[in-house]
Amino acid sequence: MDDFTLGLYLDARTIVDNPDYLKALRDQLGLNLVIVGFTGEIPKEVLAQSPFDGIPPSAECMRSLLCTLINGQPITTKLDSVQKLVGPAVRAERDEGLMRQAIQAAHDIGLRVWLLGEAWTTSDWDNVMYCPSHEGVNRWYEALYVHMASHYDVEGLDITHARYPMTSHPRGMFVCACERCAQAAAEMGYNMPQMKAALYDALEKLKRIPAERLVRVARDGMGFSDYVQLLDLQSGVLDWFRFRADLLATKFGRFRQAVHAAAGESLVFGTDTYPASLALFAGHNYTQWDRFSDFASPLISHVDIFQAHTMVVWAEFLQSVIPGLGETDALQIIYRLVGYDCLDMPTRVADFLLGDIGIVPGFATNPRCEFEHLPLRELLALDMAKARLYLPEGLPSYPIIQGGGSPHDWPREIIEATIASAKELGHQGVMLQGTRALLDS
Repeated sequence: MDDFTLGLYLDARTIVDNPDYLKALRDQLGLNLVIVGFTGEIPKEVLAQSPFDGIPPSAECMRSLLCTLINGQPITTKLDSVQKLVGPAVRAERDEGLMRQAIQAAHDIGLRVWLLGEAWTTSDWDNVMYCPSHEGVNRWYEALYVHMASHYDVEGLDITHARYPMTSHPRGMFVCACERCAQAAAEMGYNMPQMKAALYDALEKLKRIPAERLVRVARDGMGFSDYVQLLDLQSGVLDWFRFRADLLATKFGRFRQAVHAAAGESLVFGTDTYPASLALFAGHNYTQWDRFSDFASPLISHVDIFQAHTMVVWAEFLQSVIPGLGETDALQIIYRLVGYDCLDMPTRVADFLLGDIGIVPGFATNPRCEFEHLPLRELLALDMAKARLYLPEGLPSYPIIQGGGSPHDWPREIIEATIASAKELGHQGVMLQGTRALLDS
């Protein structure tokens, strides 16, 4: 596939300080795109759009900007990650010159360059998510992305974290329900009180199901329609997840329109996507991705903190509300819910090898987690197959995979097999996080 895109996420310092690194990647691996973290200076007219009331922003200001849970509580009170920001997702420390050097260095050897920015969820670990219905927040992002697109010689913008917090933080599935989002819901044809009531109703019904009854049905091959009947699910449950995906799509579509108006239709503007099996729970609807993004990048590079942690915390949640439900049965129910029941997944929580609290703040991590008891190669192939099936035909898709980076290294044979699978499934390329397993440099 001659036009297969091989991209790599890099910081500007690595590019500038290692001039032969990109050449080696180009010549040995076929690298043709780099995604460089945006560190450019923020002009006064853009800074004027920041919804912050200072550096750092006050707690009162942050409360007005962040999402709220369906019970009215703020999504988080932990604000360490915003202390050095001048606006949502933008740190005060900037290095315009270094970034321009990196862009030029990549272009000089024939590579395309995209700039990497962030969106509403700016800290998964602290659960910091700015309300996607807040006009001040969205005005800031629009001004920032237009500046990034129109003041630098790049071919595209890649905006990450345009979603709700990751599903291994279950509280992220139940935001945002503030007055702004309620108004946005009404304007889009949704009913916020009805959706909230349906979620509470489903929880109460789940608590009343005897464990043995649930297990009996689950072991017989419980599908989605079975859950609908068993819990007598109200339409508001599905509406809740559809509304959140529609809301993000509408707002991000606004950003894309502004960027294209400023920089032209040829500049690529888009965002990465949550793993297909879990996407709707994070506010991503693959089937409508072309409404607001010029590409899709299915994010399958963090199997430990996305899929593994999610399976464990969801199973533990089921056990907490259904007395007598065993760990193995709880896990199997979750696997069936997301479509992983066709894989040889762990039957015990201990077999996930999540380990002790490690290099990722607030999360247990263990380098063996992804390889020892998880069918890593098959899981990656399954989520890539789902992604290509769900995404609109013709929309470029570039799965994000590990090449030897954060937080763990995948074996080279799995990386190569995943790239081969991406090609076979019809993806137009892959984006690498790290290259340590692929290039001795």
